[in-house]
Amino acid sequence: MVFLLLMLDSESDRALISELFASNYHRMKRAALSILHEEGTAEDAVQDTFVRCMQKIDTLRILPEHARSVYLLTAVRHTSLDKLRKGGAHPSVPIEEIDMPDEGASVEDRVIKSLTAEAVKEAFLKLPESQQDVLRYKYLLELSDGEIANALGVSKATVRVYLMRAKKAVLHLCKENGYAK
Repeated sequence: MVFLLLMLDSESDRALISELFASNYHRMKRAALSILHEEGTAEDAVQDTFVRCMQKIDTLRILPEHARSVYLLTAVRHTSLDKLRKGGAHPSVPIEEIDMPDEGASVEDRVIKSLTAEAVKEAFLKLPESQQDVLRYKYLLELSDGEIANALGVSKATVRVYLMRAKKAVLHLCKENGYAK
């Protein structure tokens, strides 16, 4: 990272990028890891994102502080998806995270569970980007309501309302497709 900072012209730009890196690195890495499932590739995605952001330093300078975090999280998500699409990442899942079939569960129960998960995924992908983001922040990145509120520049109560609406939308879409009662 130090080498990359030397590419910037002004000390204030270096300070801004250093501060953004220090305050957002772990969240960005978690976001990349949730997509790429590989530690080294996730770190590469974060570094690539910062290189791109250094080229757009003017944009970062004019954004309010809370919007910078959202900008960086969105950018690393897009970088990670690009890496995945281009084959730059080979997703692997640790054996501990693999859902093994419950030997006590009937075949019917396992099929229903699988269909329900697929229905929720389909419904999620049909949501507007803003609702997808709030659900990602909460359940994939495991951010607290306060962290989400800071990232979006809204109150915790507003975050809870956003989450409730997004979950209702998923449930509604599942019901439309006949997967929920």
